[in-house]
Amino acid sequence: QQLLKSVSSRLPEVDVEHVRFTARSLRSQRKRLGLSAADYGKLIGVTGQTIYSWEGESSRPRKAQVARIASLRHLGKREAHACLEQLDRGRKKMK
Repeated sequence: QQLLKSVSSRLPEVDVEHVRFTARSLRSQRKRLGLSAADYGKLIGVTGQTIYSWEGESSRPRKAQVARIASLRHLGKREAHACLEQLDRGRKKMK
């Protein structure tokens, strides 16, 4: 959780009340970044299965998760992969 917070602190703040979530936009954003559901989930703090559930419209993210999704909209491929590398490095140090 601490690692996720450090990566999230680099992302812009988002007003959750004015953010719209759609499964289709989530899927296209993940594909645009070239990330698997598992990797995209790491950036948000959920599992890959949760991402698939959101994309399949069998469940919806909470407000805090919608805020993280919205903040990722401003990332490019390189930035997203750099955030993942930072998370992975941090997890290896914790072991």
